[in-house]
Amino acid sequence: MFNFIATILGKLMRIIYDNLANSLTEPKTISFYAIAIIIMTLLVSLISIPVTISTQKQAERTRAFKPKMDEIQKKYGYDQKILQQKMQQLYKEEGVTPGLSGCLPMIIQLLVLFGLFAMMRDTGKFVFPEGMDHIRTDFFWVPDLLKADPLWYGLPLLTSLSQLLTTLFSMKTNPQQQTAAMGSMNTMMLVLPLVFFFTFRQLPAGLPLYYTLSSVFRLLIMVVMHLAMKGKKVEEK
Repeated sequence: MFNFIATILGKLMRIIYDNLANSLTEPKTISFYAIAIIIMTLLVSLISIPVTISTQKQAERTRAFKPKMDEIQKKYGYDQKILQQKMQQLYKEEGVTPGLSGCLPMIIQLLVLFGLFAMMRDTGKFVFPEGMDHIRTDFFWVPDLLKADPLWYGLPLLTSLSQLLTTLFSMKTNPQQQTAAMGSMNTMMLVLPLVFFFTFRQLPAGLPLYYTLSSVFRLLIMVVMHLAMKGKKVEEK
């Protein structure tokens, strides 16, 4: 599956790279390879916009019946099993689907990330089968995006911060994630940015570049959706 995603991303990157190389002069501080990753990230984010919008819309709909959620937590908080049953019943009555729906954008993001990792592990196979001797892969302070970022406070740290901001905003605006039943899930979501930091320090720098930009794009969409729907009643489909 990841090879399939890598093949698609590789072809997309090659199309973007060739168009850049044939139309523009390559900047001294950032390679066309890096710009191709940035543009590809934007395109992938645009494709996933409907999922992000749907998730945020569901979160805003949930805010409308948060008082009912608080009442259930107060009444059945002594028993987590009964509490979860009552919450599930409330979600069903209100037409909201709990569970993985809020994590769907991240799941999609991770699938693309693994595909991108497969592509960067063998860029010659997926993007430049004719060889990469003539290809620059630098990005400002990173001399080679196919290797790990030499600065620990560079792209790996930016990735962790962007993911943390996205998680905190999601937890603040999504009442489902404010319930006691979601405690362990929220803890895991908060630990992930730290895991990402140590993981991305060892991986090709192109991966945290993609993930950082993807998280920022997603956060912007969530903020715009929240501001647009704040104070308004979101109609059920």
